[in-house]
Amino acid sequence: MTQLYEDLINALEKEFSLCTQMVDLLQKEKDVIVSLDPRALESLLSDKEAITTQIRVCDETRERILDALGFKNKTISEVARMADSGYREKLTAIASKFTSIIHSISELNRFNSVLIEKSLYYIKTSYNFLSSFDVSARQKISVEA
Repeated sequence: MTQLYEDLINALEKEFSLCTQMVDLLQKEKDVIVSLDPRALESLLSDKEAITTQIRVCDETRERILDALGFKNKTISEVARMADSGYREKLTAIASKFTSIIHSISELNRFNSVLIEKSLYYIKTSYNFLSSFDVSARQKISVEA
């Protein structure tokens, strides 16, 4: 049982580290969206996808461990309240850190979504403005085509 708690804490700490990396990427994404740099955005999206995949693996590991501990479908906070006394404090601290970082990720995602909407509006307005003068945008053909 003790090893399962240790495995759970290790999985949660790894997942938290990945979430911290995601926050960093979301902060960079804000700057990339504003700069309208498609190559940088594509690279950033690839990095986000890789981290998301790693987070998903951690989630699956955490769920397996929770199931083995008899805490299937429980939150970290719930697990902390029911855990063996030697692990309650550590799990409570981890739950608190997760609450904070998930809030940060949600806020950054919301902010970046607003930026993307504004960027798309700007592009659409610019395109319509140019179209009103019978100016058409040059289309780039990808090298792969």
